[in-house]
This record gives sequence, structure tokens and C-alpha cells, in this order.
Amino acid sequence: MVKTDVKEKQKKKEVGASPSRYYSIFKGYGLPFIALLLAYLGFRLRNITSNYKTFLDPDTFFHYEMYRQAITEWIPKYFAYAEPPTGIKATGYLGLYTVQAAFYKITHALFGWSELQAFKVWPPFVGAMTVIAVYLLGRKLHSDWAGIWGAAFMAFSYASFTKTMSGNNRGEGPFMMFFLFAVYFLLVYLDEKEWNWKKVLGAVMFLVTSVLYMGVWTGSNFGVGILLLVAGITVVVFFTFGMMETLRDFVRDYFTLYGLSLLLGLGVSYTGFIGIKGFLIFALEAFIALSALVVVMLYGERLGLNYSDKKHRFGTILAIAVVGFLAFYGYFGRDLLKFMGAAYQSNPLYQTVAELARTSWGYIKDSFSIHYVYNANLRQYVGKDGALFLLSLAGFVIVLSRFILKLIKQDLSGYKEIFIVAYYFGSLYLLLSAVRFIFQASGTVVLLAGIVMAEIFIYVENMKENMGTKALYAILLIFLLIIPYVEARDVKSVAVSYSKSQGSVPADWVNVLNWLKENSNPLDSATSWWDYGYWIESSLLSQRRSATDGGHAYDRRYIVADFFSHYGNEAEQDFEAWELNYMITWQRDIYKFNAISYLGGAIDYYEYGHVPMFQLIPKQYIQYVNESGKTVVYVGTSQGAYQPVMTLDLSRGQTIPGRGDIPYVLYVFGDYGMLAYKNVAFSNFVRLAFQLPYSYEPWDAQKLFANFKPTYSNGGVSVYQFRPFAVYRIDKYQNSTWVPFYSTMSGGKLPLGEQKLRLWISAFGRDVKNATLVFEAYNGTTLVKKEVLAENLNINYLNETPVEVSLVVPNATDYRFILVQDGPVGVLNGEPKVDGKVANPSYILEEGQSGNLELKAAFRKDYSDVQLTLRASIVYYVAPNGKDIEKDNFYLEPHQDIITYVPVKSLSVKAGDNVITAKASMPENVFENYIQELYKKYGEDKVVIVRKRIEPIFITKKEYVVWEG
Repeated sequence: MVKTDVKEKQKKKEVGASPSRYYSIFKGYGLPFIALLLAYLGFRLRNITSNYKTFLDPDTFFHYEMYRQAITEWIPKYFAYAEPPTGIKATGYLGLYTVQAAFYKITHALFGWSELQAFKVWPPFVGAMTVIAVYLLGRKLHSDWAGIWGAAFMAFSYASFTKTMSGNNRGEGPFMMFFLFAVYFLLVYLDEKEWNWKKVLGAVMFLVTSVLYMGVWTGSNFGVGILLLVAGITVVVFFTFGMMETLRDFVRDYFTLYGLSLLLGLGVSYTGFIGIKGFLIFALEAFIALSALVVVMLYGERLGLNYSDKKHRFGTILAIAVVGFLAFYGYFGRDLLKFMGAAYQSNPLYQTVAELARTSWGYIKDSFSIHYVYNANLRQYVGKDGALFLLSLAGFVIVLSRFILKLIKQDLSGYKEIFIVAYYFGSLYLLLSAVRFIFQASGTVVLLAGIVMAEIFIYVENMKENMGTKALYAILLIFLLIIPYVEARDVKSVAVSYSKSQGSVPADWVNVLNWLKENSNPLDSATSWWDYGYWIESSLLSQRRSATDGGHAYDRRYIVADFFSHYGNEAEQDFEAWELNYMITWQRDIYKFNAISYLGGAIDYYEYGHVPMFQLIPKQYIQYVNESGKTVVYVGTSQGAYQPVMTLDLSRGQTIPGRGDIPYVLYVFGDYGMLAYKNVAFSNFVRLAFQLPYSYEPWDAQKLFANFKPTYSNGGVSVYQFRPFAVYRIDKYQNSTWVPFYSTMSGGKLPLGEQKLRLWISAFGRDVKNATLVFEAYNGTTLVKKEVLAENLNINYLNETPVEVSLVVPNATDYRFILVQDGPVGVLNGEPKVDGKVANPSYILEEGQSGNLELKAAFRKDYSDVQLTLRASIVYYVAPNGKDIEKDNFYLEPHQDIITYVPVKSLSVKAGDNVITAKASMPENVFENYIQELYKKYGEDKVVIVRKRIEPIFITKKEYVVWEG
């Protein structure tokens, strides 16, 4: 009977178990389930934009091409479509493409996904796995609640969403994912004091994820540096506070594993998988120096150093640090900050890149808010509160306080707080240096924001259980639902808004690029402003070569900018050096023209920042007034009415001079006007983009549209075929005088019979040298006459003079004038090698170097006499007002000069691909001698060298059709 009563009491106790038991079950099993749910929801959110026809981010087009190569090659080596005519050696974060290729092979085997499907799913998958990584790391660094709150913030964070949504496929996302996992596994390893399966697994997985985070992003030196900083701060703190046993344990575990990761990363870098070999060497050197400091810390007393108190220990650290810094600075000198140089606006080009702009509170608020609203004026969603960032600041204070308490208590796990502090400081440094690093900061921001929320939960947990405590539990759990819900709802609205655009490539561009793919030679190249280079190169669009794009040929941006922002001789550059075939313009580039004009040297730094190059004006603000019998034009503004420098009314065909109250030229179209800043009002861009054959100087527009022949147009995008040499005017000798009968814009038929003609040939950016001028007549496709009209012909492109010829023009259906002279043909179509190793095609040999070349070159047709040469060229700019790019009066004058051609080998080639081998040598001091001449001409304090090139180029007698009709 007694036993029965006891059993009944036990049953009742079990039935009425304490709520804390269920709470523990909830934390142990419910929170991990919620973390998985958050990862899934984060994936769904980021996958909304997978309906894009192409991709959101232009860089993603290039990454897709490299990923496709990695599927067959694992580590890409060469890309033919950038920097024509040579292509580029694949460098940088090649591990990204290898990892993505592995992801494709797995998903293709499991689900049958295509290359494009797997590529589109990869960023949302990375985002989901990062949510899990934050959860695991938050638990390790603080608590279950820190993990779940950090995961919730990461799942729906706008800062994370923008770089991990489908269609934006860069290396930053995979880096953060692998780095956070690497830190988690490192903590698993460190937390286990005895060797067991957890410690071994943690060590192995840390090494694996370390190689992965190093390989997927060029900026992965950030992760290497953070872990090195953690090592340095930890040993200094432990030593200063006399925690010698803790120091020994930490050095034994952390230094061993971190050192192995550096060595492993350095070894893998020789395969090309990891692209930060230089920084890894630096990190190893710094790590060795730090290890030497640790030896002094541990064994210095044996050498007579006084470690009796904190003051003496800190003094030792300070003395060693000063000596170490001086040695470090002496070794690296002025290059100390070059590891992060690309993150700053350190040259004119970087000044114009939006991602490198300094971060303002507005950017931070837009990236780290919980609530977002749609701004109709900006046509985008904007953050309202910046709450996540503000919470991270509070979290930082909490972590710092916890760390101080741990030091007081001699707690052995203080390295966790040191990691958070180092990670946060490093992230803030990046965040405040450039907008592009907002995403990287999101990792530490959500961790610290999660810690703040966790501290609140833990505080309530530690309170005495009563009705008030239960009410607080309920309120906190409601917050756990509401805050992520608001964040998820708003970011979903952003994702849906993005998804409706169906991709980043406007319909006009899609049509133009499809036309180009169908109507041009596969070996052709096309160039526009660099933003669109990846579109041109993409296999999803035109798949043609582009002279400059988002990540390559930065030097050529200056040259394209010079062409777009000037006119006449001042705008002419040797585009045939790039073997350019098509130039593409887009009217919407008026909104980027401050950057273009600045890089092209049309305006100074003050004008770049303060004077808009173009302004669109509604027709009602344009007033025509008769003053003293003359028509004048006023532009009305809120400040009054002003006369521009000149008005070109295209609808009426009128040119109306103005007083110049404002430094703009007004173009009047049908229902709107466009104010163009006087410096760029008659630039090549204005005339080509808006198809305006206006000549500020006589015949200037005729020459421009002869060299750039209108070929195709769709919406605001226009395609021009580039012709290095073109006839823009023909005169015939009649009645003892020269009478023009043909021009580019007006046309004109070639007169029959015996004729004496004068041909005006526009040589664009390149002289005619020792050329032969040939006349051909056709009936259909049948050649009925071919006649040499002139030999040894020379024309200075800066001072062109007409060519007089005599000929008999037969009755035929078609006629052509052909210029035959030396010119570049063919392109590299495979990785070049020097002495059996893959080489940089745009700097194939160093000065003074010799080697055996192996080239794969493609040609349009057979050539019997081709000269393989090494072409040395240089891009530089002259800064007449000095090199200080922050001064208001700074401006630049871009130049592209070919220094010399070094003959290598004569050969014959066939149409298509050819494998060519040759022994080549490059003379010494080719560039140095030339640069010294530039210094003498302009002054050393005014010349900035942008890039040097030594490229394999094929030269032969080339036929240029300069006129046909």
C-alpha cells in the first residue's frame, strides 16, 4: 500500500513536471529546429530572384563564365574574351569557381540540375548555410539565445541579402560562410582540453574550411588577418595579466593549428586555387615574428627579464612592439598599406567607383535596419532605423565588459571575447573605409546584435520564477517572432521588387547584344563604357570580346573615357591596338558622365564633384524670345531664366547662339531639352549616343561617322562599326576646280569614266604608313576591275591631307577603295605558355627575358606572311596641375603609346585556331628609357604610369575597306 502511494505521487510529479524542464527541451531541441527553419526561410527569400532571365550583378556574368570553365578544368587558367586581342590569365579567387563547380556536380547528380540552375541556387544556399554558421558560432561565443537571434538577424538582413541572393554571385558570400564555419570549428578544437574525436574533427574541419575561405575571395586576407590579430592580442593580454599557464595552453593549441592553416594555404596557392599568396607569405612572416615574441614572453625570465608585475610585463611587450614595428616598416616601407589599397579611392579611377565611396550613416542605416519602406522619389526601399548596427554597438560594450570580468576571474576562455572584439574592429575598419564592405560587416554586426538580445533573455532566465517572469518570457518570445517577421516581410518586398525586373540587362541591350552575336564574327570585339563589358563577353548574350570590363583592363577605361568626353584630334586613340570592331553607346550614360568626363580629362576634380554634365529639361521650361529681331533661348529655373552658351534645336534644325549665363549647351529634342556642360557638349559620346552629326569644327562630324559607321540601334543603345581608316569626303576635278560630290552624311555616287579624284581619308588615332591604295569594281560578286591608285602612301592622323588619284570608273554595281598596309590580325584563343608554364598574355615576357613561346591564335582567314612580334605599349596620364587627386584643380590627360614592336618569327597561318611556337627575347629597359623621355617632356612630377604591356601581336599586310558604294 505504501509502495502504491509512492508510485502515485511519482506519477503526479511527472505529470506536473516543472515548466523549466520543457524550457530546457525547447532550448536543446526547439532552438536548433528554429535555426534550421530560419536557414530555410532565408534560402527561400534569397531564391525569389532566381526567376531572372540573366543576373542582377554585372560581375556575376564573368563569374558564370569562369564557373563553366571550372566544371571541366576545376581551376580555370585563361579567359579569351577580356582584354583583346590577348585575353587574360585567370587569377584571383579561382577557388570560388572550383567550389561552385563541385556544387554543380553534386546537385546535377542528385537533382539533375543544369549548369545555370545550380549557379542560380548557389548564392541562396550560401546565405542559408551562413545562417546556420551564425547560429553555431553564436552558441559557441555566447549562448543559445545569441545563436538563434544572430541567425534570425542574418536570415533576413538586407546587408546579407544583397550579396547572397540569386543573381548576385560574388566571392564575399562564400568567404563569410566558410570563415564563420572555420572560426566555429576552431572554437570546438580550442574548447576541448583533451584530445578526443571532437578536438580532432574540429582541427581537421578548421584546416579544410580555412583553405576554402582563403580560396573563394581575393579579400580573404581579411580573415587571415583577423585570426592573426586574435593571436597577437590574446598572447599580449594573457602575458600582461600574468596568465602564463593559460598562455602556454593557448600557444600550444592555437599557434599550432593557425600556423598549419597558413602553410596549407600557401601550398595550395601554387595551384591557383587561392589567390592571396603574397599576403599569406606576409602573414607567415608576421606569425613567425609573433612566435618569437611569445618565446620571449615564456622564457624571458631565464634571460634576466623582470616579469614580476603587470607594469614590467607590459613594458617588455611595449619595447618589443616598437622594435617589431620599426623592423616591419623597414621591410615593407611605403607599401605597408598596399594590401588594402584597392579598397580606397587612391587614384582617379577608384574615385569614380561607387563601391569604393566612403560609408555614410545613410548607407549604414539602409543596410542594417529592421524596418524598410519604399521611397517613391528614390524608387527604392530604404532603411528606417539602423537598429542592427546600433544593437551591435551595445553588444560590443557588453562583450568588452564580459572580457574584463573574465580577466579578473582568470577565465581561460577569454579568447572568445578577443575574437569578437578583433572581428568587430576589423569589420568596422572595412565598413567605414568603403561601401563595398558593408556585407562583410554584417557577420559581426548580427553576432553582436544577437548577443544583446541574448543578454536580455538570460537576465530574465536568472530572475526568480513568478507570474511576472512568465509574462516577460512571453513578451520576449513575441519579440522573437515579431522582429524577424518585420525584417523578413520588408526584405521580401525588396526581393519581389528586384525579381520583377527580370534581370540587370535592359531590353535594349539584350536586343543589341543578340544582334551582335548573330551579325558579327566570333573573333570580333566590341567596346562600350566598362560597366557593360561583362555583358558583351557573356555566353548568355553576345559572347564577343570586350576591351575593358568590370575587373580587367583598368588602364583602357581612361582611353575610352578620353574618346567619349572629347572630339576631334584630342579624342583620337589607337583603338586598332585593341583590334576593336564595334563601339556601343547608351544614352543613359549621361548619368555616369561626370565619372567618364573626369577620367577622360575633360573636367577637373571640382567639376567632377559639383557640376552635373547633363541635365534633362521639360519642354515647358524652354522659352524662345525675340529680342531686337533675333531669336534667343532662355532656360527657366526656380532661380530665374538664363541663356545657355548655344542652343541646337534639332526639331527645327536651328543653331541659336546664347549669352552663356550658364555654362551649358542646350539640345532641344521633340518634347524635352538636354543641357550639356560646355566641356563635353560636342563630345563624341553626345554625337554617337544621340546620333547628332553636328560639327563644332568643319568636317569633324563627317570624319567621326566615317570611322564609326552606324550599324544597328535599339532604343537608346547604338552600335557603330569601327574603321581605323575611312573616306569621309571625295572631290572630283571639274572645270579646273575641285568639286565635292561625296560626304559621309550626304552620300554621293562615284562618277563614271575617266576621273581625277581627291580622297579625304580619316585616319583615327593611327598614321597611314607605306600603304597601297587600291580601287575595285564589282558586278554583283564578280570583280570586274582592280587598279592600284597609289603606293608608299603616308598620312599623319593629326594633320590629314587628301590623296589625289586618277582612274577610269567602269559601269558596275559596286565600288570599293581599299587601303593595304601593315596591321594587327588574329587573337589569342587559348592560354599562352612560356617555357611550358601558363603566362600572362598582356605581359608575356619581362624586359630582358627570353623564353620559348607556345601560343594558340585564331585568325579569320589564311595569311601567308605574318610576323609574330612582341608589342610594348604603355598607358599613362599627365597631370598638368600636379598629382594630388584631392585638389579641386586636378585633372588628367590620358595617353596610350606604342613604344616598339620586337620581331619574333615569320609564319603562315590558316583560318581558325593555330598552335604557334617560337623563341622570343625582350630587350632591357624598353619602358625605363621611354618613361625618362616622358619625364623630360612633361616633368616627372606630372606623369603617372598606369600600366605597361608586352603582348604577342601578329602583323601582316591588311586590307582596310575605306569606302564602298
